[in-house]
Amino acid sequence: MSRRTPTPLTVTLWSLIIGGLAVVQFPGILFYHDVAEPRILGMPFIYGFNLLVWGLLCVVLLIAYRTRWGRPRPDELDDEFEGGADDREDAA
Repeated sequence: MSRRTPTPLTVTLWSLIIGGLAVVQFPGILFYHDVAEPRILGMPFIYGFNLLVWGLLCVVLLIAYRTRWGRPRPDELDDEFEGGADDREDAA
């Protein structure tokens, strides 16, 4: 099994996912518990911000799923192992 280098799409998707989760897990909610302004979508800022980031993460995860996490499709792969199977059949 050969190790393949990640595609730019794979690196971008994983960076967005890890970065988004880091933003959501920021303990800023502990600092803003008494702050009622500004508001996003009628909620205090930190709750609205978390809701928007989760929405973006869901979109990124959907894109990652639809693009197979940046992996090439099976029909785009090289047929490097195909020749080896034919040689074994001839030898038997």
